[in-house]
Order: sequence, then structure tokens, then C-alpha cells
Amino acid sequence: MTTGTNILEKISALVARLTGIIVVFLCLGLVGSLLISVFFRYAVGQALSWPEEISLILFTWLVLLAGSLGVREEFHVKLTVFSSCLPHLYRRILEMIIKGLTALFGLILVYSGIDLVQRTAEHLTPTLRLPLDWVNYAASVCGILIFLHAAAALVRSDKGGANP
Repeated sequence: MTTGTNILEKISALVARLTGIIVVFLCLGLVGSLLISVFFRYAVGQALSWPEEISLILFTWLVLLAGSLGVREEFHVKLTVFSSCLPHLYRRILEMIIKGLTALFGLILVYSGIDLVQRTAEHLTPTLRLPLDWVNYAASVCGILIFLHAAAALVRSDKGGANP
């Protein structure tokens, strides 16, 4: 691996580890919020409105961050019926095209996320009156992570390496 490739891979791996830790805490927060909601609704008999909003924010970040990890770890579902029929060289070319398109999707998500944040800049959540940006920034952050991980995978596959 060249120095630039090595640095990109190390950054991708470090960011993936940090993202995984954040995802765990988001899961714990989401479960806690849902348990509070269920407890107050059924045990106390008084439904709270704020756990639903917190759950929405946590779930949005959780899904998008975990999805970006899927790009790094390649655990997203893919169909290999067509590619498995191709010779090895064409299969590698097809994989590189797919990884390149995934990186492009990440950039589109960054752009769209920024546009979404700009269009909803003054909006607040209904109950807690939190900035809706807290939810909408997830798209741009996820796009950056998808681009980073796809670029690292693209460089890795160009060098013939497997996912670490």
C-alpha cells in the first residue's frame, strides 16, 4: 500500500471504530427512551410526548451511521447472480464501478443533506422545541462517512486487497 492509501485506510478504520461506539450509545439511548415511554404509558397511565421525539432523533442517527458502517464492512445485501458469472477481471471492474457509484451516492447525500438543513433551518421539533437540524445533519454526516469508506474500499480493491 502506498502512503496515501495507507492513510486513507487508517482514517476509514478509525472513523468506523468511533462510529461503532457512537452507534452503541445511540442504541442504549433509544432503548432507554422507548422503555421510559412504555413504562409511563402502561405502568403509570400517563403517556409522555418527549420520548417519541428523542427516539426519532436517535433512530435517525442510528440507522444512518450504522448504514455507513455497512459500506465499510460490506454487510449490505447484494445480489451476485450476475457478477458471479463474470470472469475475475470483469468482476473486479464491476466491483470498482459499484464502489465508485457508492462514493458518488455519499457525495450526493452530503449535498442533499446540506440543502435539507438550509431549507429547514428555522424549524423546531413540536414537543421539545429542539432544532430540527439535529435530525437533518445526519444525512450530510452519513454522506461524508459513506464517501470516506467507499473511497477507502475503492483504493483497497484497486490494490487487490480485501476488506480488513
